[in-house]
Amino acid sequence: MERLIVLLLNCLIVLLLSNGETKAQLKQVTKIDTTAKAVYADNLDNVYLLSGRDELLKYDAKGTLKWRYSNNRFGKLYSVDVSDPLRIVLFYADFQQVVVLNNNLNEITSYSFAKNGNLLVSAVASGNNNSLWIFDRASNALVKLSSNFTEDVRSANLSQLFDEVVDAKKLAASDQYVFLQRRDNGILQLDRFGGYIRELPIDSLTDFNITSNVIAYVNNRTLLKYHPVSFEQSKQQLPVSGVISQVAVGNKLIAVLTEKAVFLLSDN
Repeated sequence: MERLIVLLLNCLIVLLLSNGETKAQLKQVTKIDTTAKAVYADNLDNVYLLSGRDELLKYDAKGTLKWRYSNNRFGKLYSVDVSDPLRIVLFYADFQQVVVLNNNLNEITSYSFAKNGNLLVSAVASGNNNSLWIFDRASNALVKLSSNFTEDVRSANLSQLFDEVVDAKKLAASDQYVFLQRRDNGILQLDRFGGYIRELPIDSLTDFNITSNVIAYVNNRTLLKYHPVSFEQSKQQLPVSGVISQVAVGNKLIAVLTEKAVFLLSDN
């Protein structure tokens, strides 16, 4: 009953959202003629591409390749978090391994969650003060680890809130919130102590990223931004040819991933 009430409130919020197009027209800054399977952007407008071989490539705002990183010790690279450009967090799910890089894509540290036999981690995100947020499938809980990988915060068992097992496809953290994308694509908003706040009224997204507490994602050829506090929403058309598979939003740049290239756009 409680979940039904939350869903009804979310539907009401959707009706109240502003759906107007933003007036600023996006223009192409440059194009990176490289195929990739994922794209990321940090708040300094550096752009990162993940190649088919799981090599991470870092470009500046002009599209110039600056650094490379690859690691074949831990299998497939499951996720990349560039929310802190001085501390890039890589997660290799198959080996339960996290690797942290600096801004030159050199390794700072690494840690194996397999050291703790009680953990089964399905998603990782960078937190403040060199912390990490992880989702532990074994306990169905969100956990915050300190800079030395010791447990600092643990949420309640989320399955008790939803009467079903919750698993994380992706985690993303801002200063105030943690966002958990479920396997069925719903997004949960939690506070910085792991306390459940709400399920966001966002449907039909395969990926998203957080910029200044705003959730950005793509639907067809439209970039959508949703503010989880004010419930405001904006839209921008993406002037890019080809099928768009992913969008990453930085400070002033927007990186758009297509099948054959990455387009860097700006409204300045």
